[in-house]
Amino acid sequence: MIEYLVTAFFVAQPVNPTALKASARSPDKAETSELRSPVKITSQRVVGSRNQAVFKGNVVVKQGTMDLQCDEMIAHYNGPREVTRVECVGNVRAVDGDRTAKGERADFDVPSGLLVVTGNPEAQDPTTHLRGSEVRMTAGNKNHEYQVENAVVTLQSAPLKQPSRKGGGKESSLARDPAVISSKRVVGSNNQAVFTGDVVVKQRTMDLRCDKMIAHYNGPREVTRAECVGNVRAVDGDRTARGERADFDVPSGLLVVTGNPEARDPTTHLRGSEVRMTVGQSNFEVKDAVITVETAPLKEQRKGGGRSNPGSASGAGGTKP
Repeated sequence: MIEYLVTAFFVAQPVNPTALKASARSPDKAETSELRSPVKITSQRVVGSRNQAVFKGNVVVKQGTMDLQCDEMIAHYNGPREVTRVECVGNVRAVDGDRTAKGERADFDVPSGLLVVTGNPEAQDPTTHLRGSEVRMTAGNKNHEYQVENAVVTLQSAPLKQPSRKGGGKESSLARDPAVISSKRVVGSNNQAVFTGDVVVKQRTMDLRCDKMIAHYNGPREVTRAECVGNVRAVDGDRTARGERADFDVPSGLLVVTGNPEARDPTTHLRGSEVRMTVGQSNFEVKDAVITVETAPLKEQRKGGGRSNPGSASGAGGTKP
């Protein structure tokens, strides 16, 4: 059977402006022309009907800023036979500007530009790598908005502020350690990412856990600061801290815990209104502090100079009571 290349052009259903996070101003002429950007699809074979077309073999979809590739695709039409939705199966890969996504399945809603990737999906841009059970991204979105379910996200962190050292090799390797964050859900954009549900942050020597976290980015989209809320617990070596809220400054490595905070190391327990600890250091700073410090064992003085057994109740003659 001879395989052949099919190139098909379809009219896309107009984008519904209410489905987008539209600005208050009306779209200009350039934006209006993009609302009906045609869908171009190439494949080795296509079988079509009034309601849909099935494409098989090296399928490539081009629509607006999105290039979508897969092994097989179903394009669904509305009444006027405009493409409203496409389903992709097998070796899915999407490219939209400097963002990519891949997985085993994808559903692309043409009016909204929403792409939903499943089947061990991954996505990334120049500073972020995402994995989870479902990745959502919108084509042409300049804010790099995304949503990931059951997420594991690796974010480029801002460089650590520390005094320069001679040799510099070890310092430079630590200076931009990425932050790896897992949670039940993450919704992100150019400026920040919001993580909710069983949030776990691993950055340098610190493990930080909470119910919800907001990660803030700078211009190059490096993480500079993280705000944690609910059941905060931090572990850094043999030091721990916990409370209801925490603010982590990435460049300085400073963690500030509030909301009935407590901290401890092997010999000290601290409570107060605010606990401060710096990643990789051994000290704490506590406001309104109540501190319990473990002391060295008391040296007992004994009469007669003989060996005595503190646990024995025997008299001098060794008779039992």
